[in-house]
Amino acid sequence: MIMLARILAVLAALFGIVLGLGFLIHPSEAGANFFLSPNGIPGLAVLRADMTAFFLTGGLLAAAGAWWRDAKFLVAPILLFAIAITGRTVSLFADGITPGAFVPMAVEAFFVLSLLYARRIFAGAASNG
Repeated sequence: MIMLARILAVLAALFGIVLGLGFLIHPSEAGANFFLSPNGIPGLAVLRADMTAFFLTGGLLAAAGAWWRDAKFLVAPILLFAIAITGRTVSLFADGITPGAFVPMAVEAFFVLSLLYARRIFAGAASNG
């Protein structure tokens, strides 16, 4: 069970790190994948800073949780994905349903559930010695 938990945490880590680096290196292209387009240089800076921070923070903390099998590192990535789902849900009600609206929500839900599972396994392993 610990191995499965580590694999799931590593998947979340890779997802976050790859996307975060994508926003850092190629913000316009990465933003287009999220239906975002920068408004000039300040817009590029927002994509490069904020989106990189969001994804790299979640990815690096998920990686730390997997590496050290430590549940406390997984709290922030779980919250990041859960808050993202909340924002998307609000958008569904406020703005309407668009084609493909549920795909990112499913990805985020997968990572929330995966990281909650990993957190539970790592916490249980830590309490058992």
